[in-house]
Amino acid sequence: MFSGAASLVYELIWIKRLALIFGGALYAISAVLCAFMTGLGLGAWIVSKYLDRIPKERDADLPLLLYGLFEGAIGLYGLAFPWILKLLESAYPTFFALTGGGGFWLHFFEFCLGTLLMLPATFLMGATLPILGRWFIRDEARAIVSNVGVLYGLNTFGAVLGCLYAQSIAVQWFGVRGATVSAALMNFLVLALILWLRQRIINSGAIVAQPPLRKKSKPAEFKEPLGRLQWLLLMLFIYSGMTALSGEILWTRILVFPLGSALFSFALILACFLFGIALGSWIASFLPKNSDWILYFLLVEILIGISCIAIMPLFEHLVEWTRQADQIFYGLDSSAGRTLLIRSAFAFGLMFIPTLGFGLIFPIANRINFSLFGSIGKTLGGSYSANTLGAVLGTLLTPFLFIPLFGIRLSLFVLFVGMIALSLAALALHLKWSPIKKMVSLGVLILSASICYGAVAPQTGMEEPGKGNFARIEIDVPKESIKLLDYKEGDFSTLGVVEDTRNGARTIYMNGFSTATSSDSVGGSAYMQAMGFVPMALHPDPKKALVICFGTGTTLGAVSLFPGVSVDAVEIDRNVLDMAHWFSRWNKDVLSKPNINLSIQDGRTYLRWTPTRYDVITLEPMSPVQAGVVNLYSKEFYELANQRMNTGGIFLQWLPLHLVGPEDARAIIKTFQKSFPHISVWNSFLTRIVLLAGSDQPIQLDKNRFEALMENQQVKSMAQEIGIQSYLDFADFFLTDGKYLQGFLKSANTITDDNSLLEHSPTALVPPLKWQTDQSFLNLLKSRVGQAAPMQNVPSQLDAFLQHQFEQRTAQRLSVFARRYKGPGESEFASGDLAGGLKSVAENLKTIGDRPISLSEAHWH
Repeated sequence: MFSGAASLVYELIWIKRLALIFGGALYAISAVLCAFMTGLGLGAWIVSKYLDRIPKERDADLPLLLYGLFEGAIGLYGLAFPWILKLLESAYPTFFALTGGGGFWLHFFEFCLGTLLMLPATFLMGATLPILGRWFIRDEARAIVSNVGVLYGLNTFGAVLGCLYAQSIAVQWFGVRGATVSAALMNFLVLALILWLRQRIINSGAIVAQPPLRKKSKPAEFKEPLGRLQWLLLMLFIYSGMTALSGEILWTRILVFPLGSALFSFALILACFLFGIALGSWIASFLPKNSDWILYFLLVEILIGISCIAIMPLFEHLVEWTRQADQIFYGLDSSAGRTLLIRSAFAFGLMFIPTLGFGLIFPIANRINFSLFGSIGKTLGGSYSANTLGAVLGTLLTPFLFIPLFGIRLSLFVLFVGMIALSLAALALHLKWSPIKKMVSLGVLILSASICYGAVAPQTGMEEPGKGNFARIEIDVPKESIKLLDYKEGDFSTLGVVEDTRNGARTIYMNGFSTATSSDSVGGSAYMQAMGFVPMALHPDPKKALVICFGTGTTLGAVSLFPGVSVDAVEIDRNVLDMAHWFSRWNKDVLSKPNINLSIQDGRTYLRWTPTRYDVITLEPMSPVQAGVVNLYSKEFYELANQRMNTGGIFLQWLPLHLVGPEDARAIIKTFQKSFPHISVWNSFLTRIVLLAGSDQPIQLDKNRFEALMENQQVKSMAQEIGIQSYLDFADFFLTDGKYLQGFLKSANTITDDNSLLEHSPTALVPPLKWQTDQSFLNLLKSRVGQAAPMQNVPSQLDAFLQHQFEQRTAQRLSVFARRYKGPGESEFASGDLAGGLKSVAENLKTIGDRPISLSEAHWH
């Protein structure tokens, strides 16, 4: 179990670390996964060829010794991995530049580099199962199923524990480096236990007590050569490995809708998938010893296919059932633990029967292979490598062929109908069916598949709003007011565009998450436009800008309006661009503009390897607590962005207070502050979203620059859309300078690549309440009390007036929270005495000092 757990920890950690170099794009992730599994398959296949050369007299101890040494070597390589990774980092820029930063050849190089980097360890990992099996299974052929079932089940159960440990404990408590060290300690513990066990065997004199079974002839159940059946069984076993990985990918793409895209959700899905396999392998150990193993194998394959098709009608209701379960249990316990429990039940319930079948397959297939090869080593090595080959095919074909060609759920249907068809064909050969029986079976299969497709396989085009993927549409929108404009199951994500027919507001959904909304109402697209306007207006003369994350294209459209600017844009999912035309009146039809240069790439990867320097960089990623997004909120990312800025350049990032908890918000701001010499916080019309601006120079509101921009009719019109009618309106967007936040951030954590706090936040499972969002905003707004706006080039006779008006607006903002939470100045604000209310708040702030304001329910503490 320790071996399986350590291997899973390494896999997850290495994928995470390589994503910082290759990026989080689908092609890069697939290349890394394939490289990992290629090493596993090669290790099992190559080592198995040499196991039968072990002398009889060493059969009881030498495999054990090899297994222990391999485990120790894996641990040593795991510890050395960070230093070896630096060699890859030095070579990658060359390939990135040669391939133009994208395309097939870059991903091919990523696969080759990833394989070279992980091959020593993954080769050893793949070799451990045949080696341990060679030692463990030495009595008789009929014990292969039970012993392999136990071995494979324990190893896979260890992988379950490793998955949960890595994603829920290790990285959160120890960081990436600490998690790696803990995995290496598991390997060293296995080495120590093996050496101790080997010494006991030697001391007991049992070296030759149990000579191995060297079976060279065919067993009794295969009296005749299998011929075509042998090759069909091999193909079916590889196909089974492919469908297992394909199924995992496709089920994950479905389960993100009810479970969400948090790291916890992906860990749960993987753990439930592996647990079903582990349980199935263990159950296989109880099968009768003398059986028709080929018949068992084929029947299990057929049952897997039938069960996977049978659960497809449930997909439409998963989101709604999860939401109902949340509502039922929310009043009892609104904790992240409760949410995890509910989501685990749904994930496990959906995948239980199919994964149980996949777990049964491996031990049974090994028994069949032993009957063919008569060698434990070749049996385990051949089975493991064939299964891994199928897994590689599933990883490659599912996102790049099956989903684009069939869609998600039709892909599941086609794959498992194919499994049933291949199994029936093999069954016909095995049982020597007559031609008539074969024809009848084929007809029944075709008829059944047709009926099932009509009954359970959903359409691959538009989905009915309010069901399936869009059941999480805002509850306050009546079903009859929802209009689905577009829907696409892409290789990277599932996208949809929904319109609220009452006001024309349009929302783009990614994997069921409301990514961005544009509308003509006041503030409808304000924060996205502000993300373009604020940094471009603050910079004295921006010529080169970068926009990371396309979304609806509104931010990019805002940046493109400024005269004389050339804009690079980076989007990780090419399918998002296909939805841009639905938002053309808000994004100004930005994709057709000549000053836009668009790249499909991971934003951090692009920023890391591009030689270009920018005057303005602005980005609006997905929710910071979603899996992988933390890479755009870490100290290392901010420092990288700082290196790509020209002198005086401005970096701007959104901070959605309604998606992160108060402690998360403080950690983000503190990390941002530690990475830029000068920072300031800006409002974006909505109090639940603030903007962080960073630069190597003080950030000023230049009145001359603002007035010059307002002479451009396009820029002026866009400014008015976000509520900026005057210079004072723009100044009111300013919340605070970073130097006023020292007390508020004193005890906050720092987000790093090694310690990605946001992914492990409880907020990823249970969103913050309204009062928590208000608390985060209020602790920023309070810094405006007594602070002057950073105005520049304002005539002295006007400066005092503008600063007084700025103070009045500060009071107006504070009055909202004082009255809502019964805070200081409540009575004064209620009577319209802004000055008196502001004075009461100022006195209260002096009393509490650096201590943050605390809100709970309806009270200001």
